Amino acid sequence: MRFHRILNCLVLASIAFLTLPAHAFDRPFPANAKRGIFAITDYPQVSLDGKARSLAQGARIWSTDNLTVIPNALGSNAHTVNYTTDLNGTIDRVWLLSEQEAAIRRPANTTSSNQTQ
Repeated sequence: MRFHRILNCLVLASIAFLTLPAHAFDRPFPANAKRGIFAITDYPQVSLDGKARSLAQGARIWSTDNLTVIPNALGSNAHTVNYTTDLNGTIDRVWLLSEQEAAIRRPANTTSSNQTQ
């Protein structure tokens, strides 16, 4: 009888855990991530805050569900994103933001005297 009670508790706990919404977690963005309005123009060329930029080779883009997406799947729609750049200044990582994530202000980017521009 005790075994069945424990088993029932484990099953209920498993079901409760599996039914948590996918957006119930905070995505960890790097401290050096910047915010911008991003659109694919002519892959690998993109528009970032209205300026022409380029995606790095092997650039990764994550959807609001934290799944990787291919750039052409985004179409030419503008998206609010967090992004990072590589040493060449090309965009190497992009996170599409949900409305809730976009509403959160990013801390001001600080530059160290040890960093090269």
